[in-house]
Amino acid sequence: MYYTCIEIRKVIESMSVDRKKLEALLKWYKQEIGENLIATLIVNREGLVMSALKGAEDTEVEEDVIGGVSALVEPVLTRITEEFSSGSFGTGTFDTEDQRFIFCEAGPEAIFVTVLTSVAMVDPVFPYAYLAAEKIARIFDGRTVSPVIPKLVTEKETKNIERKLDTLQKIKVQSGEYAFKLILGGEGGVGKTSMVHRFVEDSFQTDYKSTIGTSIMKKECDFQGLESKVRFVIWDLAGQAQFKRVRQTYLSNAEAGILVYDVTRKDTFESLENWFKEIRSTSSSISLILVGNKIDLEDNRVVSSNEGESLAEKLNLSYIETSAKTGENINDAFKMLALQMIKRYVFTEEV
Repeated sequence: MYYTCIEIRKVIESMSVDRKKLEALLKWYKQEIGENLIATLIVNREGLVMSALKGAEDTEVEEDVIGGVSALVEPVLTRITEEFSSGSFGTGTFDTEDQRFIFCEAGPEAIFVTVLTSVAMVDPVFPYAYLAAEKIARIFDGRTVSPVIPKLVTEKETKNIERKLDTLQKIKVQSGEYAFKLILGGEGGVGKTSMVHRFVEDSFQTDYKSTIGTSIMKKECDFQGLESKVRFVIWDLAGQAQFKRVRQTYLSNAEAGILVYDVTRKDTFESLENWFKEIRSTSSSISLILVGNKIDLEDNRVVSSNEGESLAEKLNLSYIETSAKTGENINDAFKMLALQMIKRYVFTEEV
């Protein structure tokens, strides 16, 4: 099925979709995937390409490239709709001699397709593909979403997704539900409690009250494409120095954690390595991500994105910037961590 760029634009415009945001998201995605990326496409259930980007250049996919990749994608999409008659297939992979494909459901309207070279590993790409698909679904729904794709750290224990020619494989997780103890660490006043309330209740309190010791809340992350659910038992640790002696008890047996600093306060950033060492000394196998909060206060910012990324690279952590006040990237941060946790239990099933 062949469509011109003009026809693609007409489809997007008729659906009142933010096309510029879709294009920006694909460019961010391409940046993180790197040289093994051949193309990315957003297609509807009939295989019509609605937005696309090729890996070779930072430009829109040319018409001949769209036609070529569409020709490769269309029979696989047909196969998917036949195999998953309900119209809901989640996430899957398909390999040919020259390409590797990742298909992710992006809401009821779209499918996000990643086309990789034959030598590419699917495992490190899959979490990026899933996060991008989640964002695409939100763009199509008209919800507020950032097009930024955060840099993710691939854990060594991630299971390998084998290459199988002309075989459709559904990506699944060993169990349908997981529960993890999650802690938030960082100096007092960086917005840890506000982040938790925004994530759990989608609210922001303007009358700030510091946490005394710890507060505990629960929240579930649904992963439609993976048919899995992650329940976080969130322990919000007090950042003030007087609570340091009791924090070891709260840190015990934590499996996931978020290190938070305030982008408007340099001291909160400079103390993060001490927080990292304190947490790792108690929970050596904990999965952590780094978060720079309060990006809504751009005029007061003193810690740059580059500094945050450099520290994350030094500590070997995934990194994202958020605003608990506006809600920007808050869900992405928790879902990023949840996906990082369940990657350990991913496997494929032939269909």
